[in-house]
Amino acid sequence: MAEPIHDFGPIDELKPEAIGLPGNRRFRVLFKRNNRTVCFWMEKEQLGLLGDAISELLMQIPGGMGRPTPPVTGNFPEPFESEALTGRMALGYNEASDMFLVLVYDLETEVAAQEQQLPPEEVTPGFRCELTRGQLENFYRDTANVIQSGRPPKPGKNGHLKAN
Repeated sequence: MAEPIHDFGPIDELKPEAIGLPGNRRFRVLFKRNNRTVCFWMEKEQLGLLGDAISELLMQIPGGMGRPTPPVTGNFPEPFESEALTGRMALGYNEASDMFLVLVYDLETEVAAQEQQLPPEEVTPGFRCELTRGQLENFYRDTANVIQSGRPPKPGKNGHLKAN
């Protein structure tokens, strides 16, 4: 895998958001480190699946306490360093730093890679960051609130979130 275009390392904060009225909302996730912010737009279903994946990861891995969870400010400076539509996302755990990993691939890069018939491991992620367990727990809770603030979600496997 090539190096991510935006590698934030340990981030200060992340936040899911819904913009607009229920039934006509757009969803995004903001990531911040210092005064740098990136924005990834996604479908409601993608946000729900991300929440499910985070819940499963937190149940499987007891770590993620490599540093204290930074305070939540809710302040995400604009203009964004990068703003893109979300393609694939990947979650993981870095034993060396005892933190969780998030990789986000932008949709434009994913489509170009498919047209060039590149294998997935050769596609460059648009963004990489590390998070604490507390940040992921807060994000999962916030994701549930964002999804539930619109039309009711359908239950997924194991009672997790599933977007409409």
